[in-house]
Parts: sequence; C-alpha cells; structure tokens
Amino acid sequence: MKIVVCGSGTGSAPEILEAAKSLGKEIAQHHYTLLTGGCKGYPYAAARGALLAHGHVVAYSPAKDEEEHSSKYGFPLDEGVEFIFTGLGIPDRNLPLINAADVVVILDGQIGTLNEFTIAFHKKKRIAIYEKGKLAPHLNALIEICNKAGERSNVSFFSKDLLKSLK
Repeated sequence: MKIVVCGSGTGSAPEILEAAKSLGKEIAQHHYTLLTGGCKGYPYAAARGALLAHGHVVAYSPAKDEEEHSSKYGFPLDEGVEFIFTGLGIPDRNLPLINAADVVVILDGQIGTLNEFTIAFHKKKRIAIYEKGKLAPHLNALIEICNKAGERSNVSFFSKDLLKSLK
C-alpha cells in the first residue's frame, strides 16, 4: 500500500510533528510505502520516522533535478529517500503524487494541503484526516458542502492508530 502524508511544509507544531514522525514509523513497520511532496515540515517528519524504521520513502519533488530541489525550493535531500523529480513546480506536482497513492493522510496545512485534499476527494481516494490539526474542522465542513453520491464514505478522521482505522 502507498500512503501519502500531506501537510504544511512549514509546519512546526510539536504535537503534529511528533504525530507525523510516529505515523511514518507505523507506515514503515507495516511495510507500506510512504509518499511525500519532498518538502520540509510535517511530511518531512513523517519521512524521517519512516526512515528511522527502515521504511521505503518516495518523494515527488516539484523540481526538475536535485540542484533545483535544494537550491530553488530549499527542500531536503535525505539519503534513503527515492526521489521522483517531476519538474512540474508547485502545486502541479500534487497531481502525480496523489495519483500514486492508495491512501491520502491530511495532517494539517494550508493551500497546498487543501489542493492535495481536493484532488484526492475528486479522485475518490481513501482520505484520513488528523483530528487534532487546525484544518480538520474546516475540511469536515468542506466535505459536507461538496459531498455528492456518497463520496464522504472515503473519508475518515483519526487521532492515533491510523493504520488500524484503515483495515
């Protein structure tokens, strides 16, 4: 299973950083693949957790190559991460990122995370939203507004033990 962790690339709330790192470890321990947008913040914390647990991490970079990834975007190039350099920029790299995922996890974020959410919702991907993120109540309201033909059934909220809730 491929699970993308979405959230603010500038996110720094300690509780969400810790949840992201734990989630990354949990994904790795189940031998699933963790996908990210290759940025810092919450997705990076998830990637670090997965790497600490010897997991497989794939980063979909907006850059065309390593140089642009680090110099233009200021994103990390950690050893052990498989990079897919899309050259699509932000937010266009979100489409192949979400397309590659079986499950989309939304921790907390801003406009980029909303973009990832709307792509996932439209494509009827399984979506798990972290209840403790500031974005969660707004996403819940958005789901109610946009819900048609039972699309909400693909969305769940979690506070811990994400993978147990997906089974």
